[in-house]
Amino acid sequence: MDTQTLTELEYRILEQLENRRYEYPLSREDLAERLRWRGLIGRKDDRTMRAGIESLRKQGYLICHRKGADGGYYLAQSKAEYEDFRVREYKSRIISLADTLREMDKSAEMQFGESIQLDLFRI
Repeated sequence: MDTQTLTELEYRILEQLENRRYEYPLSREDLAERLRWRGLIGRKDDRTMRAGIESLRKQGYLICHRKGADGGYYLAQSKAEYEDFRVREYKSRIISLADTLREMDKSAEMQFGESIQLDLFRI
């Protein structure tokens, strides 16, 4: 992928994750501290870091994460690692959101007497 179009923050995130694997992820706190040290994110807030990670994901970088005490960010090195992350983090969230939206649409239809147009998303 073309790293020339990356922002400084995105480039530094990738730099920190380039040798991180599923077995040895970089914790959220450690990544944030490394970016703070470079002056790329603020002291108390890691939203900027998370936005940079989301931007990289939207560009096709396979940045994954594991939750828990031994969790953190890593770059997927196999289809299995990516699929594990995909199912665990995104697919389950999408299904949950779709279920919630369906129930809320039913309630809105009952309350307002009009059906809700479903023009949700392209998957």
